[in-house]
Amino acid sequence: MNPLQGTIKHGHIILDVPAALPEGTRVVVLPINDLLPTLGMREEDWPTTPEAIAALLARMEQMEPGWLSPEDDAAWRAALRAQNESEKTAFLEEAEKLSRIWE
Repeated sequence: MNPLQGTIKHGHIILDVPAALPEGTRVVVLPINDLLPTLGMREEDWPTTPEAIAALLARMEQMEPGWLSPEDDAAWRAALRAQNESEKTAFLEEAEKLSRIWE
């Protein structure tokens, strides 16, 4: 079953879509923010002193870059280059058409 979603109004849960649950079914309700993973750092956790900033930068330098394998990264970059070339060609063709119209 997909999660039910709704909004709290006057202390009651108003579902976005009626639920096909039998009357009296007990449910657990969690605010959506509690379900989402926390990404990055909270604003109050960012370092503010030169020493703490240097320590954070040192930890960041130790991180391995990238999330793709070398083969996947090369394939992605090749696809990106091909897409860029395709878009450039389409742009130049459209510019050529427009320049003929305005001549």
